Amino acid sequence: MRVLGLKLNTAIGTFGKIAKATALIFFFSLTTLSCQSRKPVFLDESAIQLSPPIVHVDSSLFRNSALVKVDLAFDNAILRYTTDGSSVTENSHRYGGPLKITTTTRLKVKAFHKNFKPSKELELVVRKMNKDISSAVININPGPNENYKGNVGNTLIDGLKGTVNFRNGTRWLGFQENEIVVDLNFQEPALVEKIVVSVLQDQGSWIFYPASIDVKSARGSVGAIKLSSSEEAKSKTMDFVEIPVQKEKYSTLTITISSLKEIPDWHPGKGTLPWVFVDEIIVE
Repeated sequence: MRVLGLKLNTAIGTFGKIAKATALIFFFSLTTLSCQSRKPVFLDESAIQLSPPIVHVDSSLFRNSALVKVDLAFDNAILRYTTDGSSVTENSHRYGGPLKITTTTRLKVKAFHKNFKPSKELELVVRKMNKDISSAVININPGPNENYKGNVGNTLIDGLKGTVNFRNGTRWLGFQENEIVVDLNFQEPALVEKIVVSVLQDQGSWIFYPASIDVKSARGSVGAIKLSSSEEAKSKTMDFVEIPVQKEKYSTLTITISSLKEIPDWHPGKGTLPWVFVDEIIVE
C-alpha cells in the first residue's frame, strides 16, 4: 500500500508540473501573438499644430506710439501678421522685428512651419488715445466694489491700461450690479463721435462682458450697442467696446453699462449676477 501511495503521489506531482508548464507555454504564446498583432503607430508631423505666438506690447493704450514684439521659440517657424483686421494667411506680412504702432490697430498674428499645422490666430487691439479727458469730472453710481475700487473715478480717465490679471494693481474697477452709470463732465465742450469702453472677460472668475452700453446727452440717447450673448465659454481676454455717437460737441455725457441679467446655465455660477470690470473710458 505504501508503494502504491508513493507511486500515486509521484504521478500527481508529475501531472501538476506538466500542467503548469503547459499553462506557461500557452501564456507566452498568447503574449507573443498579442505583441506581434500590435503595429507601431507614428504621429504624422503635419497633424501637429504649432503653439500660438507670444505678443509683447509696451502699452495697448498709448498717446504717441506703442512697440509690439512677437516671439515663438521654434526653429524655422515663420511669423506672419496683418494690421487691418483681416485674417492671416501664408501671403501676409512676414514679421521681421518689433513693430512701431502709431494709430489704433487690430493686430493679428499666426505662426507657420512647412512640417506642421499653422498655429491658431492671435488677435490684439492696440489703441491710440486721441483726446485727453483726464481733467473731466467723473461720477460713478453705484460705486465699485470695495475689493476692486482702483482709484475710483480717476481710474477710468487716467489713460492707464490694466492687464488680464485684474487682482494686480489699481487699474480695474469691479462691479456686481445690474447697471453702472458713469457721468462725464468736460471742462470745455468736446467734439465726440465715438465712446470706447475697455472691459475684461474672465469667466472663470465670474467676470463677463456687459450686455449693453448706452450713451446719453442732456437731450437724450445719442448712441448704444448690444454685445453678443455669452451662451458658450470664452477665453480670458480684454476688449475695447466701441459705441458710435451722434457727432457733435458735448459738455456732459452719461454712459450706462448694463450687465447680463444672470450668469448663463452652462456656467457653475448660473443664475447669479455676474461681475463687470472696466478700466478705461476713451473719447474719440
